[in-house]
Amino acid sequence: MTYIIENANVLKNNELIRTSLLVNGEKITSVQPSFSKYRYIRMDLKEFIMTPTYVFLLHQLPNQKDGYSKKNDLLQRFLLKGCTTVIAVEKVMYLNELLEKRESIRRFFHHTPMDYVAAVRIPIRLLTVPFIQTCKREKIPAIFVEFQDKRDLYKIPWGWIREALFPYNCPLIPAPAKDEPKLLETWQFVMEKEKIPHITEPLKEGEPIPIDVLKKIGIYPLKGYLQTGGELSYNLFLTDDNQWIVEKGKPITLERSNLVITVHKGEIIRVKNTFFYNPNKGEEIIIHRPSFFQS
Repeated sequence: MTYIIENANVLKNNELIRTSLLVNGEKITSVQPSFSKYRYIRMDLKEFIMTPTYVFLLHQLPNQKDGYSKKNDLLQRFLLKGCTTVIAVEKVMYLNELLEKRESIRRFFHHTPMDYVAAVRIPIRLLTVPFIQTCKREKIPAIFVEFQDKRDLYKIPWGWIREALFPYNCPLIPAPAKDEPKLLETWQFVMEKEKIPHITEPLKEGEPIPIDVLKKIGIYPLKGYLQTGGELSYNLFLTDDNQWIVEKGKPITLERSNLVITVHKGEIIRVKNTFFYNPNKGEEIIIHRPSFFQS
C-alpha cells in the first residue's frame, strides 16, 4: 500500500528536519518537504520525533542455559530500546573456528525478529593473510582486534594485511585489553601510517552505533537511512510542546521512556508497551562492500 507520512520531525546530525515521506510497503519511495498534490492516505507525525531504528553491538552470544528466554532477552536488550539490527560478534581463536562461529551466529538469530551482521573478535596474533582472506571470502565486514600492549601493533606485517584486505576493505576495530589512552593513540597512529581501514575507538554495547561507523562497516545505507530508496524502519518518540526547541549546536537527547512506536521494514513491532514479536522478520545482512557509502 502507498501512503504519505507528513510533518515528520526527522532527527539527523543533531538537527530536526521537517519533511514528508512517500511510502510503498517497506520502502521509502520519495522524500520531499511536502506532497500536497498527491491523494494518498496521510499519516501526520507532527507530535513525534522520528529516528531510524538503531543498530547495537552484541559482543558475545548469550549462554543459553536452562531458563533462558531468547524472546525476553531480545526484547529487553534490543527491541525495547528501539534497536532492530545487531552486529553480532563471536570470538575466534584459530582460523579453523571461523566458519563454525559464523554458523553459531546464524543459528542463534534464526527465527527471530532481529536483522543481524556477523562479525568476529580475534587476538592480534590471528591477524594474518589467510585469516583476512577467509573473512573477505565469507563477507565478514568487521574484525575486532584484541591487543594487550602497543608493541603488539608493531609485530604485524601491515603491508601484507593491507593487500589482503583489498578490495573488500572491512575495517579493523580496536578491542584493547586495558582502557589506556596510549593504546588507542598507538592504534590510531599505526592504522593511519599503514593506511589500514579502521575504526578509531572501541564500540560499546547498549547504545546506538554512530552513523560514521555504520558507513565504514557498510551497514549504512542498508540501515539507518530515512531517505529515498531506504528501508522503512523507524522509531517515534512522543514529545511535549516546545520540548525540542533547542539552541543550535546543543545535543538533542531522546529519552527511552518517550519511545512509543517502532516500525521494522514497514511493520509495526511496538506500540507503547505492547510488542508484536514476529520470528520470521529477521534476516542476515550481507555486506558486499564496506565503506562504499562513506563520504
